[in-house]
Amino acid sequence: MEKKYRKRVCLCISLFIICILAGVMVDNLMSEDSNIEYENLNTEFKTDMTKKKDYQKADLEMKLQDSIQSIAEGSNPLVSIDNFDVEDHSETTVVVTLYTEPSNEISEELRVAIENLILGSFNGILKDNISIDIEYTEK
Repeated sequence: MEKKYRKRVCLCISLFIICILAGVMVDNLMSEDSNIEYENLNTEFKTDMTKKKDYQKADLEMKLQDSIQSIAEGSNPLVSIDNFDVEDHSETTVVVTLYTEPSNEISEELRVAIENLILGSFNGILKDNISIDIEYTEK
């Protein structure tokens, strides 16, 4: 009977030692995880989102310039978008500068057409946030 109990005691002590070692290993792994800097991952995500937003803004500026070029023939438009937000356009401002020759008149109907194009491109933009400037150039 004594041998039977010795084996059981040795088995219990071995299991106890294994549990203690497992606990120490888990504690070491948990402390290493706490040293990971998650801010770097978040910063990289914000940087990628900022780049994506900048590309969307530049793409929209180019598309608006191309569309305005076809509406206002004989002029060279430059579109600048400020306070660009993909979801909320209420604070967005759009400045259109039309470079044209003095002989090329920009009518009020043409200005309204450009405003309507911009209003259709931004959901919720205020009409007061759209500016159309004309710069006359000479050959």
